[in-house]
Amino acid sequence: MADIEFVKPHSLTVAKARALVQKTADALAAEYGLGSEWHGNTLHFHRSGVDGEMHVTESEVRLHMTLGLLLKAFKGTFVDRIERNFDRLLAEQETRAQPKKAGQKDSAAADGWKAKKRRDRPGT
Repeated sequence: MADIEFVKPHSLTVAKARALVQKTADALAAEYGLGSEWHGNTLHFHRSGVDGEMHVTESEVRLHMTLGLLLKAFKGTFVDRIERNFDRLLAEQETRAQPKKAGQKDSAAADGWKAKKRRDRPGT
């Protein structure tokens, strides 16, 4: 039985969701020394005391992780790091994937325009 399980819905393509899972695994590898490999749409990761997988579907990512006895005390830390990193990356991906509405300006361009307009006012 897994010590940590969660499901995160997404609206990405499977390829983009896999890339997101890989980025999450890379961050875990850097921080905790986890190794990982893909088997189909499931990323298996492991190290001494940690064994788990992240399965990617068209609509969600499922995490299952089992912790060894010595690492069970760090369960909250693992959950927090994985969820925070995954949620941040997912929000970035979904923001990039959203098409702009007609007439909607890029915020950086809009900010530049506002700043320029303010400079052009007499007396400012």
